[in-house]
Amino acid sequence: MAAKGMTRMLILGGTGETGSWFARYFRDKSFDVAVWGPSGKTGVAASIGVRYAADMIKEAEQSDIVLLSVPIEKTVEVIRKVAPRMRPGSLLMDVTSLKSEPMKAMIRHAHQGVEVIGTHPMFGPTMPTLMGQIIILTPAVGRSETWLPRIRSLFESDGARIELLDPEEHDEIMAVVQALTHFAYIGIGATLQSLDFDVEKSRKFMSPVYEIMIDFVGRILDQNPELYASIQKNPKAMKVRQTFIGECMRLSEKADSGDLEGFKKIMREAAEHFGQTHDALERSDRLIDRRIKERGLERHP
Repeated sequence: MAAKGMTRMLILGGTGETGSWFARYFRDKSFDVAVWGPSGKTGVAASIGVRYAADMIKEAEQSDIVLLSVPIEKTVEVIRKVAPRMRPGSLLMDVTSLKSEPMKAMIRHAHQGVEVIGTHPMFGPTMPTLMGQIIILTPAVGRSETWLPRIRSLFESDGARIELLDPEEHDEIMAVVQALTHFAYIGIGATLQSLDFDVEKSRKFMSPVYEIMIDFVGRILDQNPELYASIQKNPKAMKVRQTFIGECMRLSEKADSGDLEGFKKIMREAAEHFGQTHDALERSDRLIDRRIKERGLERHP
């Protein structure tokens, strides 16, 4: 039983990496946290120091907050099971990287008295704190007035920057910010594999720009493939991927045919649309300078 005055929270998928991160976070905020996972990893709950919810539905009925941290393809299914059993005055949240479908499902299946806030933390479970991190919230209009200021204040008190978005706009932006970025990096990694290119050998000759890029490719490839594949299921991402591939083909055709003027024209037009390219150059120069200094320290400890 939760101590009097403690907020009782159930995290579905709380035995996974992201769910465990939030379990520890809310535990440290003196919430009475219970976690549930489809694999039944009670040892994860014990290691975090929170309760394991053997009965997901019963725990949801007694919780003040239910937070979903399950795979994207399972989110709506879990919402259908849990949302109707939540009590009035409680809060239903999710931390998936898509918002349109989960928000529709939460609003549809939760009783009118249950508040709904979509949540998208723009950071991974390796981050130690919320300081400087962005969290996107997509609150349900007319169904988030009590909990939204409390959740927002909690995250902001730890240094997070909160952005409010409409679910549709969120998915449109994430189709580029996440889906396109990951797709491009994974595509580079797959190209290196297809070419049987010796990445480690190339580090002897790399410029700082190449080194930073190749580390970001490695960073993405080190992540959970299930999560990164599910991000590509964003319904807005197909058009973005197809546009990207089309532009790559257009650039390739210019280069292959020796049409350097055409290649330069594409680059100039992209720069004009991008805007503030010099500011980007200066910011990246600072990043490169730091990497050069780090490299010097590595060689001369």
